[in-house]
Amino acid sequence: MTALLLDSHVFAWATDRPDRLSRAARAALSDPANTLVVSAASAWEVTTKYRLGRWPEAERLATQFAETAEALGAALLPITVHHATRAGSLEWNHTDPFDRMLAAQAFLEDLTLVSVDRAFAKLQGLKLIR
Repeated sequence: MTALLLDSHVFAWATDRPDRLSRAARAALSDPANTLVVSAASAWEVTTKYRLGRWPEAERLATQFAETAEALGAALLPITVHHATRAGSLEWNHTDPFDRMLAAQAFLEDLTLVSVDRAFAKLQGLKLIR
């Protein structure tokens, strides 16, 4: 069994557009032996980008995040002080706070991150499915 942390786009696509996911991501998400996890950081990112008009198609996620995660069978992962301090201290030349939080949570919670973002590949030791 592998615990998979879905980044915001993977979460959105898994619920609405699974055809946009890679073959590896689709296989991992559909494997009943794997546990799906969605971070509070993704809720923060989705609602922020929706409010700013940068992700208008995310209305359902922005207004029904927890319900959508539940329908997908994903557990919700809160943000802790330990996650925040790890995100802030990562030696990684990447400034996106949402990505930094997801990486920190993946490291601290021993999760495999599922993301299409190439920036994550630069993090040594991060378990990643693209």
